[in-house]
Amino acid sequence: MVPDLSESEFELFRHLVKKHVGISFSRAKKATLQRRLASRLSRFGLDSYGAYYRYLLHNKEGGLELRQLINAITVDQTAFFRHTKQFELLANVVLPQVAAQKQTTRKLRIWSAGCATGEEAYSIAIVVNEMFKRDAAWDIKILASDIDTDDLKFAYKGKYSRECVQQIPVEYLRYFRKGTGKDTGFFLVREVLRKKLLFRRLNIVHFDFSFKSPVDIIFCRNVMIYFDAEVKKKLIDSFFCVLERHGFLLLGSSESLIGIDERFALVGHSIYQKRG
Repeated sequence: MVPDLSESEFELFRHLVKKHVGISFSRAKKATLQRRLASRLSRFGLDSYGAYYRYLLHNKEGGLELRQLINAITVDQTAFFRHTKQFELLANVVLPQVAAQKQTTRKLRIWSAGCATGEEAYSIAIVVNEMFKRDAAWDIKILASDIDTDDLKFAYKGKYSRECVQQIPVEYLRYFRKGTGKDTGFFLVREVLRKKLLFRRLNIVHFDFSFKSPVDIIFCRNVMIYFDAEVKKKLIDSFFCVLERHGFLLLGSSESLIGIDERFALVGHSIYQKRG
């Protein structure tokens, strides 16, 4: 039986997690972290947290296992068209403004940061395709990134259960085809959406986003709530730098920049626009 996580061990893993993914575990989350660690110890037949910590740092497979640990502790709750009001504003306010600004280049770049299992990224792609489907001249790319490799693999497949797609407006179900054979009971994303998306593992707390061109719209919803003030500030600074002039940043409903960063103006429903 795995022993309780001591205070010193909790601090070791808390700092390790923050260093690699920026998540700040408060002491109130000690039991949660212990459960995640215990499952990894069991997998390797280890009987102490110290042994597992040493494995992560010194074993040649430690880097891969650290990635698996991160997969186990990151939160990946998502859904199609989650926070409906934001998608309404995306369609009726944000995209029309961006389209008007980019008439010369006709290049649209969107980033879904923390895309989890892909529902957000495909929802964005549906709204974008609805607006630009009659104008093939637009160069549209949507980057869907996450630190969880398992979630990215799931998202890339674009295969969702009947329960998942129930949240999609009926008129948009044409963007999916019903699976057959081994995929019976599932709905598969059609190529018209898939070709607009690029899935990539990216750790946003490294703060160095080497994009070839500025980004017009960034979705980063319900991600920063797990970071402390210092990490949040660095991340917002990085978003500001990669956003196009007058670009948009969409946050989670419980996240806000009001009184925190005056470089962004509130549009509505946790949508912010870069000033200047």
